[in-house]
Order: sequence, then C-alpha cells, then structure tokens
Amino acid sequence: MTRANPVRILFWLALCVPLLAFWPSSQGEAGEDWAQHVDKACTSPRYGLRIAAARKVADGGDAAVPAIRAYAAKHGKNALPSTLVDAIADAKNPGNVTLALLRDWAVDTDFYWRSSAMRGIALRGSQSLADAFALPGLFAVYLDDPAWLMRTHARFGSVQLGKTELTMLPENDPRARVRLAALVLAAGKITPPLQPLFDALADDRTFHDVPWGKRLGQEAHKALKAWLGDDGPTPEGGSAEAKDAAIEALLAAARTKSGQDLHLPVPAIDPAIAFAGGIELLSCKSGDVFVQWTQDGEVAGGLDGSTRIQLPAAAWQQLQQERTALDLGGDPGVVVCDSLRLFWTQPTTDVKVAPASLPAAAGKWLEHLARAVEEAGAASLGRDLLAGLPQFAAR
Repeated sequence: MTRANPVRILFWLALCVPLLAFWPSSQGEAGEDWAQHVDKACTSPRYGLRIAAARKVADGGDAAVPAIRAYAAKHGKNALPSTLVDAIADAKNPGNVTLALLRDWAVDTDFYWRSSAMRGIALRGSQSLADAFALPGLFAVYLDDPAWLMRTHARFGSVQLGKTELTMLPENDPRARVRLAALVLAAGKITPPLQPLFDALADDRTFHDVPWGKRLGQEAHKALKAWLGDDGPTPEGGSAEAKDAAIEALLAAARTKSGQDLHLPVPAIDPAIAFAGGIELLSCKSGDVFVQWTQDGEVAGGLDGSTRIQLPAAAWQQLQQERTALDLGGDPGVVVCDSLRLFWTQPTTDVKVAPASLPAAAGKWLEHLARAVEEAGAASLGRDLLAGLPQFAAR
C-alpha cells in the first residue's frame, strides 16, 4: 500500500483552500433554475415580476452567480437591469463569489450600474474582507471618479474601513455631499459632518424645472429622522413657518446627539436669471455635465450653476446661428442609463438622446460650445463637456 506524501497533501490543501472560498455556496433552494430566474429579472414585461425575480436571484447568493455571468456573456453586461444589480448589492449575506462579481462590475467603466456594484462592496467593507478583496486599493482608485455616485460609494467604502477623514473631502456636487453623509450615518460606525444634510433641508433649487433641491431635502430628512429615531421631533406641516420650525427642532436634536456645532441652513433658491437653453449630460462613465445659457451668452455650469462665464459677443453670435440651423429630428435612440438632453427656445426644442444617436451636426455644435466655454475661462467645464460627448456620436 502506497503511503501519501504529507508534503504533497499540504501543498494541495494550500492550493485548494483559497479556491474553495470562491466556489458557489449552497445558498438558495436546491434545484433552482437560476438561468430562468435571471432571464425573468431581465426581460419580464411586468415590472413587479422583474423585481420579484431580481430579489429571488439576489437571495440565491453565490449559487445564482454562474447564471448571471452566463446571461451577461450572451447579451452583454448592460442588458442586466439596474433593479437586478441593486438587489444583488443590497443582499444581506453575499458570499465571496457574489462579492467577486460586484468587484468585476465596479471596475468596468463601460458598465452602466458600476456605482451600484461599488455600493454593494462598500456596504460590506469590513476589515475581514479588506485583504481578500484588496478593498483599500479598490476604493482608493475611485475616490475622485468623474461619476458622482461612483466616487461617493468609493469614499463610503473607505470610511467603512476607518478612513473617516474622507467625509471632509472637498465635493462640488451637492448630491454627493448629501449622499455620502446619509450613507455613513445609516452605517452607524461614525457620525459624519451633519451640516450638508441640514443645508439640503432648505434647498429649493431646480435645473430646467427638475426640483433636485427638494429631492435632496427629502433624502436628508429621511436620513436624519432614521438616525435620530425616538430622539427626533415630530412637528410637520405644509406652511413655511411649519417647515422652519421642523428644521429648528431637528437641528436641536441633532446638536444634542452629535455634539456638532450645527447652524440653521440658509435657503438656497434659483438665481433670478432667465435661461434660454441648456444641456443635461448624464453619464456613469464620464460624469454628469450641466450647462445653461441666457439669450445674451452668459453661461452657468454645474447642477447648481456655480460656474459663471460670459462668452464673447462674436463667438456667441456664431454659436447662436449654428444652433438655430440644427436639425435634431430622427431617431433619438432608447435611453437606458446615459443620456444627453438638449433644450432651448427659438426654436422650441427639448430632446433626450441616447448614446450613438446624436446627429453629427449637433455633435459638432456641442464641441464648438465646449471649446468656446474653455476659451472664455471655464476650462474644467469645457473639458468635462468634451469628455462626455464621444459616446453620443451617431455610428
């Protein structure tokens, strides 16, 4: 009888144990047809069924991952809907195979829902997983990503690993300031600076009639109420006086619980400017770009219009002539995630374009606008617009 070589046995054990950590676990019911569930989560014509199937797949954990990868290999990653990715990101106890899937999605700059994948990793950013998945380095790469959700979730993950100073990083996007504070607050490990949440409570700003300020206020209010719990005040009402009283009561409770020196927010409203047109470019790859302009060529950049420049009269006149001659007809494509919205008066236009669907003449005009903005002194705004345009060019 041949005796086993103990050194060889130890070698194979050392080799196999790390691999076993990434082998599908037995989560989910035995005999489940995960391919069928994944297909239903992606293609069912009924929204409720897609949601239910997405939750089923997410609850399946590691056992469902091979079917997810197979579907993506056949149809492309971007055929996976955000509802499925979010369900997987929110799964309670994902195994290592699921976390590896989320990591693959997060580092793919062409994947629409990479920021959701990063959130799923950040939610489980623990010291026990940090080394196995090289989380500190993964988060560090995306701390300043051009997409606001991606960098927010990367910063959140780093905070989860103890980099609490990242809650103080400069951030120009008001959405990112509120989201990071809300995520860290809900995680419960530390209390982040709360002032961004209170500032959002008094934000009534809009972008082309989209009330993004109110939406931030609702997000901030929900986060504060959940954190304060039974310590939170209850006054609520529709009048301005009732709203002010509610904010003051929240502020007092938050001061007591956090010990932070918080102050009442200054109301934020839209500037008294009549805009004649603008651009809304939303992209998980190159970041969001917001531009509006007046009839005489004053340009406001950023969601909050914080960048202001005046284009030279001659350059603006030329741009106006080119713009009024544009034909934005034709097929705008089907918007799934990234989109480019063009809106203006004279002539009245409001078009949302999907990637690979922008007419060539419109693309050239947007390039001319971006370069004019750069030359007028807003170099960063012009570069951001130029960086976001290529994916929308018609092919």
